[in-house]
Amino acid sequence: MAPFARALEPHLHRVAVPVLRGHGTRWSDLRGVTWRDWFDDAWAAVDEVAVSGPVAVIGLSMGGALALRLAATHRAVSHVVLVNPSLTMKNPLLPVLPVLRYLRPSIANDQPQVKDPSVRYQGYRRIPLVAVQEMTRLWADVRWRLPAVTQPIMVFRSLADGEAGLRSVEVVRRGVRSADLVEVPLARIGHVATLDWDAGLIFEGRRRS
Repeated sequence: MAPFARALEPHLHRVAVPVLRGHGTRWSDLRGVTWRDWFDDAWAAVDEVAVSGPVAVIGLSMGGALALRLAATHRAVSHVVLVNPSLTMKNPLLPVLPVLRYLRPSIANDQPQVKDPSVRYQGYRRIPLVAVQEMTRLWADVRWRLPAVTQPIMVFRSLADGEAGLRSVEVVRRGVRSADLVEVPLARIGHVATLDWDAGLIFEGRRRS
C-alpha cells in the first residue's frame, strides 16, 4: 500500500498506512493475532487522520473487509475504496478449519500475485490456518454490518481473481446501502494490484480509457 500512499500524499492533509499486527515481519507472527487486532490497528489509523477532517478508507484484499467495517462503524469515514476486496471464499475445507488448523498448522502461499515481471514482490511464503480462520470470522462480522455502509464506494477488481473476486464484489454490492457504487474491472493486474500494471489508474481513481 505504500505506493498508493505516496501517490495520495501531495493531495491530502494526512495519509496513514497502518502495519497490521502479524504483517510485515514473519509469517509465523500471524499465529498470535486476531481479526480484532487488525481492526484496532485500522481504527487507530483512521483516528490519526480524522483530526484533519473526513476520512477515505482504502483496503486491499482482506483490508477491504476492514475498510467496510470502518465505514459501518467509524463516523469519520466519508468514502471507501476497495481493491480486490476479500469477503468470501468458496472452499469445502472452511467449515472444518477449527479442526484442520491443528492437523495442518499452515499452508503454502506461492501463487503469483503480480503480473508485471519487473516487480519483485514476495508475500509470506506460508499462511497459518489460524489466520485464515480469523479472516473468515472478520468476513462474518462485516457481512451483517454492510447495510450500515452508505458512503460512496469505488471498487477496483482484477479480472485475474476470477469468480472468487466477483463473488466478493457481489457481497458488497448486495449488502451495502450506498447510492454511489462504482466498479472498475481491470484486466492487466494481479491480486496485489497496487504494485502491478495499471496501478496508476487505481491511484488516480479512474477507469482505463
